[in-house]
Amino acid sequence: MSDEPGWAAPGPAPSGGTDRWVPPDAGSVPPDAGSAPPPPPPSGGYRPAPPPPPAPRLEYRPGIIPLRPLTLGEIWSGVFATVRGNPGATLGLALLTTALALVPATALAIWLAGQDLGLAAVLSADPFGDPNLSAGAYSDATLASYVPGLAMWVVSLLLPLFVALVIGHAIQGRKVTLGQTWQQTRGRILPAIGTTLLIVAMFAGVIVVVLLAAAGTWASGDGAGSVALTVLLVVGFAAAAVYLWVKVSFAVTIVVLESAGPRRAVRRSWGLTGGRPFWRIFGIRLLTAIVASIVGSIVATPIGLIALFAADDPDATSMAWVLPLTQAVSLLVQGVLVTPFVSGVDSLLYVDQRIRREGLDVQLMQQLPTSPSG
Repeated sequence: MSDEPGWAAPGPAPSGGTDRWVPPDAGSVPPDAGSAPPPPPPSGGYRPAPPPPPAPRLEYRPGIIPLRPLTLGEIWSGVFATVRGNPGATLGLALLTTALALVPATALAIWLAGQDLGLAAVLSADPFGDPNLSAGAYSDATLASYVPGLAMWVVSLLLPLFVALVIGHAIQGRKVTLGQTWQQTRGRILPAIGTTLLIVAMFAGVIVVVLLAAAGTWASGDGAGSVALTVLLVVGFAAAAVYLWVKVSFAVTIVVLESAGPRRAVRRSWGLTGGRPFWRIFGIRLLTAIVASIVGSIVATPIGLIALFAADDPDATSMAWVLPLTQAVSLLVQGVLVTPFVSGVDSLLYVDQRIRREGLDVQLMQQLPTSPSG
């Protein structure tokens, strides 16, 4: 029994009497010691003392997360803690990588926007109603504005590599610098490219199957039936794309943290996301993507409006740099703020799944120099 203050346990009833509440130290006082008799029991009968509060759960947290299954809040806070503890290896490396990719791509886009690409025949109306701006000039600038997005594809491939490595060190309480992150990840760039191409091929295969099925449906000549089947094919493609999006979500992280090749990384990711955890991973990734897109829009939209109004008038010369520059600024914000956050969530989801399925928390405790009791 516990002798903590405020906790009372029932004692033995005195001979010849009725059941009554006895304080913990009443056993040392004889019932006939001449003192006043104790008060009668409550009308409702004997009332046991409330149980003591449960002991607090012990957890071991050597780094950014406790070594146990994680909640959504712990995953998000773990990403923020990683960024705060390793600003150079996260935000600094993200800024450097994004700038190196976007600066030449933006310069190329501005040059292309100023050229006559012969798109005037595509658009017959002036979108701004200004005779000084031809439809072809606007369409050229619009096409050129997508060039920075191609450079951003490279950034979206490299940043998850860097963030996964930083997360792997941060969960064990270690910090890494920008240079250390580059040295430990540069050998994994080619496997990551191969993994990404394999994933793209999987999505392309689904698209090809859907297009062939749709073409065969329309070739049958049944108009109403073809429309209905096409709608079903579109829904099926969306479901298959979401399914693949979740199943391969850990592949790049596995390339870094497990030094895996493309096929093994995809197989490992496929196995870790199987069963009931699929829906939990899907929900967390979807919510993270929604929050990240909202934050990116809030930050990038005012910057885009400022760049748009910076042009004196919407003529062909101003549009040649406004649209590509606006796109580049938006991608820069996404690369520095949004992509590291999303990549960090994927990495911690991978760690969480290995804790739940493979006992990674126990393995990490055994590898660390200090034990939970120490």
